[in-house]
Amino acid sequence: MNAAARLEVRDVAVTFGGLHALAGVSLTAEPGTIVGLIGPNGSGKTTLLDAVSGIVALGAGTISLDDEDLADYLPEERVGLGMVRSFQDCALYPTLTVEDVLLLTEDARRPVSVLGTTLGLPGSRRREREKLASVDRVVASLGLDRFRHHRISHLSTGTRRVVDLASVVLAGPRLLLLDEPTAGIAQREAEAFIPLLRQLQQVTGSTIVLVEHDVGLVFALCTHVVVMATGQVVAVGTPDEVRRDPAALAAYLGASDEALHVSGTGPATNPATMDAPHPDGGNEP
Repeated sequence: MNAAARLEVRDVAVTFGGLHALAGVSLTAEPGTIVGLIGPNGSGKTTLLDAVSGIVALGAGTISLDDEDLADYLPEERVGLGMVRSFQDCALYPTLTVEDVLLLTEDARRPVSVLGTTLGLPGSRRREREKLASVDRVVASLGLDRFRHHRISHLSTGTRRVVDLASVVLAGPRLLLLDEPTAGIAQREAEAFIPLLRQLQQVTGSTIVLVEHDVGLVFALCTHVVVMATGQVVAVGTPDEVRRDPAALAAYLGASDEALHVSGTGPATNPATMDAPHPDGGNEP
């Protein structure tokens, strides 16, 4: 397991033309914590993840990982430092099985020469066994055993997202950036993501920064919560502190007390109990 990273964002600004997407944003994610970003649409949450992962350029400010300034690091170089990013669209190969998708992730991370594989050389066979063992571990830890040989296209949206998270685990993240992992999934499956994401953090030992509209999930899961509005941080603290913060209430929480309990108060659900897919692509009732 890799050591969790420390993320520090200081006075970051990002502009698109004349639009100030981020304006003086600062936050810190200490090693091994789970930090949740919440706020209305257009508040800059995803843009902040894009800035941290190097997808968009900074107009001002600094981003550092373990006190290393990332200004000169390309996105792929940040991956080499242990920064892993997930996206809302969860793009996976629909015709492949869960096992095949995860093995592809391992192939990308630990490539084996075509010649060695074709000739069945001992070193290549050993590495292939190691990859399969890694897939075995992540499938078991995230409750995907019964879906292992199902095609991606036959899975529910929630289960596809679990497969996406499994590929993240295989990448060995030190800092994990998650962009709305429960977007577009049924409420029953969203509730399962609280224990799932806790398990993900335990398995990887990583620091997690999470963008999520499900406020109940964020308050139940996260160590600290950051509330954003119009490209700025308006409140930050523990879930209890943010829940009582007048600025957070005014910016996002005040009109939706019920939202605080959407996914945060029900009994924990094992991700392995999610709806199972029928061979024709539908879900069991």
